[in-house]
Amino acid sequence: MMTANAIPFWNMGRGKATKIRELAYSYDGLTAFTPFWAMAAIFSIAGDTYGLIGYKGAVYMALGWAIILFSLLLFLYPRRTWVFLALAGVSVALYAVRLPVASNNKTITAVMDGAILLSAAVLYLRSGRGPIDRVALYDQVRVVARALLAIMYFYGIFHKINTDFLDPTVSCAVGLYVPLARPFGLEDNLFGRYLAIYATFIIEGIAIVSLYWKRYFAVGFILALVFHYIIPISAYSWYMDFSSLVFALYVLSIPKPASQMLYGISLSVANQLRENFGRIGILFPGLALTLVTVAIVMLLVLVFPERSFDMVVHSVWILVWAVAGGAAMVVLTYVALENLPCENVAAPRAPAWVYVVPGLFFLSCLSPYVGLKTESSINMFSNLHTEAGRTNHLLFTEPPYLFNYQNEVVKVVDSSRELWVHQSQAGYYHILHDLKLWLRWKPDAWVTYERDGVTVTRATAASLADEMPNLIERKLLIFKLVDFSRPKACTH
Repeated sequence: MMTANAIPFWNMGRGKATKIRELAYSYDGLTAFTPFWAMAAIFSIAGDTYGLIGYKGAVYMALGWAIILFSLLLFLYPRRTWVFLALAGVSVALYAVRLPVASNNKTITAVMDGAILLSAAVLYLRSGRGPIDRVALYDQVRVVARALLAIMYFYGIFHKINTDFLDPTVSCAVGLYVPLARPFGLEDNLFGRYLAIYATFIIEGIAIVSLYWKRYFAVGFILALVFHYIIPISAYSWYMDFSSLVFALYVLSIPKPASQMLYGISLSVANQLRENFGRIGILFPGLALTLVTVAIVMLLVLVFPERSFDMVVHSVWILVWAVAGGAAMVVLTYVALENLPCENVAAPRAPAWVYVVPGLFFLSCLSPYVGLKTESSINMFSNLHTEAGRTNHLLFTEPPYLFNYQNEVVKVVDSSRELWVHQSQAGYYHILHDLKLWLRWKPDAWVTYERDGVTVTRATAASLADEMPNLIERKLLIFKLVDFSRPKACTH
């Protein structure tokens, strides 16, 4: 329950504190979660500028803008279950259009949205096609959210148990550390590099334990918030969507007393905006923040005109994340500290079928070791390689393949697709599946490649017709470029 001493942080006075406590007693777990889910959806689609302007097709663009529309509606109407489900539906549809997808965070989002839709469908049918019970929906999907976070952290540790992640000259942890340490002149500090490597294991390990240790959930929760807030600011990659996704999943996973407090604070702020500006006023802070960051970045572009369009967009959203993510981190940290130790409120037992979705996701993340996809398996920035029957993982002498895809490694000699030639000249190899997939999309394209000492000249979709990937292979399998240089440099 929300306590009286939870309010002084906000310095709102006795009357305002009483009002927030009253709001908290009308607690709705989904309403506390949905604004964070909408924010994660906005950050996810914001990085897909070319898709939003139609470069990837009309259907793709329509679904992208539908995500923006339903996200904004969810900010305005967080209690409207149909808006929440509509956002989940269009997000899953866009993911299906995108397949095969390399992005780990988009895969996790699609799994979560799929679980939301499945749970809602079951509740709808069990209610005799009546209104969906929001409390039951919240209780079921929060089980999935916590499981997805645990799976993400587990594989975040497991995939990194390899020789190259532990190497301070090439580790992906160092790749994130260097831009953050450079302003202080510490980018080459060996202790700092090793600290970045092993801190990754420690933080993710604590996060797993704290997810299920409700009384002291705040310990891992606060560490994870700081970690995921910082990594997008490193500008190493487009991390805002991943970090905002993690924030949202945590909001769904935290114990109910903490969620109840968050609900009271959020509703108080939203009510004040509505009272001053009407319902549309809820969007004003986000709109103002975006306009200010765009103005700042445009001024910087005048000073540094050599910046690319992609870098300009990236810079805008890093600044937006710095403020919006920072505000979310402060509020969530406060809520966590006010519930340390947290009162343990027993949750209703979830039906067994709720665990099916995260269970399948857990198995899918083993795919690099069994010879299947090497992308979208929570092995991002892990330095892991498992191709050609070799691996740098410390728990395997060789990967236990059940499938042969990763054994089909080829070296491109020449091709009508210049990108493959440039990648080959840079020392990279390809998985044959990906070449076949491209040739199927481009029937006039051709490629000459070497495999096991044999050269295949000007292969086309027609010449490889009997070997073309089937529908499931086309949609679910996607592979990283193969790099046999050692130590293996961090790519993504």
